[in-house]
Amino acid sequence: MTARPKKFFTSMEAASLLMVSAVTIREWARKGLLPSVSTAGGHRRFLLASLQEFANAHGIRLELEPAPVEADTERVLLVDDDPVFIEYLRQIVLAADPRVRVECAADGFQVGQLTESFRPQLVVLDINLPKTDGIELCRRLRASAVTAKARLVVLSGVLSDEYVVAARAAGADDWLEKGAPSAEILRALRLSDYAPGGRR
Repeated sequence: MTARPKKFFTSMEAASLLMVSAVTIREWARKGLLPSVSTAGGHRRFLLASLQEFANAHGIRLELEPAPVEADTERVLLVDDDPVFIEYLRQIVLAADPRVRVECAADGFQVGQLTESFRPQLVVLDINLPKTDGIELCRRLRASAVTAKARLVVLSGVLSDEYVVAARAAGADDWLEKGAPSAEILRALRLSDYAPGGRR
């Protein structure tokens, strides 16, 4: 049975389709350049028809089918509900290695949607997330067969001793504050461990 095409997309998904950042998508929506609807919880959703019309008007070809996951391609999932920080994190990861495949999620629900299809080898997650906090999400990722061996790195705006203990107990491999220099963040992520020929 053929699956019915998806009709609504989140800001992150729309950004991926149009090959721009989620910040840009939200700005276009705010200015009325890209129509959107709001959920009961106040989150923006974009109709497929609106995305296609916008793409056609600007000469963009939408990639509606997900790219196949290649065995030798490093896969990184970034989880944070702050669009500015997640874009910053995405940029430093890609600057370190442009071959890396990066997906972004704003909450635990989106993580659940992406985990099975994307099968991330590295997950970087904030603690303060909507609905499901990062510690609980870390625990679930470690318990999942898909991400049991993934590297899990917890980020926090304020990394207290209590958070460190909780992150370690939840199965996190490393933890650091969001204000850490980009070089320190990259060291914690250990991207080279997942590159072809690296330690897995």
